[in-house]
Parts: sequence; C-alpha cells; structure tokens
Amino acid sequence: MLKYITIPVGAFQENCRFIINEDNLCTLICDPGDNARELYMLTEKYGLKVKAIILTHGHLDHCGGAADLASLLNVPVLGPHKDDEYWLHNLSMQASMFGLEDRPPLTPSRYFNDGEKVEIEGMAEPMLVIHCPGHTPGQVCYYFRDSGLLLSGDVLFAGSVGRSDFPQGDPEQLISSIKTKLLILPDETKVLPGHGGESTIGEEREENPYINGYFS
Repeated sequence: MLKYITIPVGAFQENCRFIINEDNLCTLICDPGDNARELYMLTEKYGLKVKAIILTHGHLDHCGGAADLASLLNVPVLGPHKDDEYWLHNLSMQASMFGLEDRPPLTPSRYFNDGEKVEIEGMAEPMLVIHCPGHTPGQVCYYFRDSGLLLSGDVLFAGSVGRSDFPQGDPEQLISSIKTKLLILPDETKVLPGHGGESTIGEEREENPYINGYFS
C-alpha cells in the first residue's frame, strides 16, 4: 500500500506530496514547487528512495523547485501533458509576474498522455494519468486505484475548483474534466489537491457548490 506526506512549500503554500511505498520506502514526489533543499533533506532524514518527480501542471508554484530537486536526487522529472509545454518553458516569465526568484525553462524527461498506466520501479501499484484541461491545457491528475488516492493538482479542491481565468484557462473545459473524468471515480477516493485541505470524491460530488451550481 501507499502512504503520503504533505509538505506545503513556497510563497503559495502549494501542497508538495511524497507518495511512499510502505514496504520499501520507494517514493514519488509530486509537485515540488519550491524549497528543493528542504525537501531533499527530508528524503535523507527518512531514508526515502525517490524514483521520480511527477508534475500535475506547469504553473510555477507546482514545478518551480523540480529541476533543483531532480538534480539533488538524480531522478527524472515526469509529466505533465505536453500541452503545458508553454508554461514549463516560461517559468522565468511566471516568476517575474510574482516577484519571485528567476527560474530557467524546464523540460521533463517525458510527458504523459491521457489514460496511461505508468509503472515505476519499486512502487506498489501503477498510477493512472488523467488529463484534465481547464486550469491549464496540460493539467493532469494521478490516480492510484488500489490505495484510493487522487493527486488532483489545481483541478479539484475541497469545496472548490481550480481557477480558469489565467491565460489558456477554460472554465467549461475545467468543469467538464471534473464531471466526466474525476467524479466517476469511487466515492471513497481521497482527493489530495494542490492547495488547502483534503476531501473525497463522494463529498465533492454531493457538496461542491461550483460543480453542482454549474450543472443546476
């Protein structure tokens, strides 16, 4: 089984997550938006065997620390979907918008496609890649079926949804992604968003006002 640790990082307190195989401590790091050195020290402290860094999308608060952390750990950066290449190649522009430290362009080792089942050595189960455009064109979520975990990035939050008023955002596409690709998952699936607290698919299907209001 997989367990997870949540570490809020950076000026936007983005939820970086360690997805850990309890049996052997093999680990994926999702969305290291900042604080690469601190994240690296945590992996050393707990003896984690990091296999890869995975990204949900190309906004700076989610991937700003990825290159530095990958260098420290000597692991690949994987994802998101290729449609977020623009954002990954323009991290410097994003940083200047918010008065943050400059970041060079980021090119992952590979992009993912919708519906891929990705097996990574040492992890207890494969992860399903779910392309969910709307917040950004290349936003993906990662679903671990056996463990009942969904890394939802900035698509679905507890009681809310991601912003779609950024460049390349699309509100109708965002809601469609949520309804057709995420709300079909089992009710008990734990939603682990990029910001804020956790939830479940069942709770969001019943109570999320943005989803219910859109389709009412």
